[in-house]
Amino acid sequence: MNTLLTWEGLCLALLWSVFCRSVRADKTTKLDVRLALLAVGTAALAGMAAPAYGWLPDWVTLLIVGAIVFMQIVMAQHWRHGVPTQFVKDIHRPKRRVGDAS
Repeated sequence: MNTLLTWEGLCLALLWSVFCRSVRADKTTKLDVRLALLAVGTAALAGMAAPAYGWLPDWVTLLIVGAIVFMQIVMAQHWRHGVPTQFVKDIHRPKRRVGDAS
């Protein structure tokens, strides 16, 4: 039962991280980034529902999803003030002067 609660918690945390990023994404965000967010969110929802159909996670699966959630937590600092410029479509990026640091 403890494994199942850990699994559900990790899937919920993953879904929440996707939600937080999706709120900041808009039409200026690159399509592949928006599709990746959609795919991860869908996978988190499917993961939450999977135990209802008899599937139970093993410790390797928990480690992998736990690592992904940890990565999302670490990367969240780069989304704090909006979508990072690397993920913004080129035509919407702020213009920089040649001598400015990227």
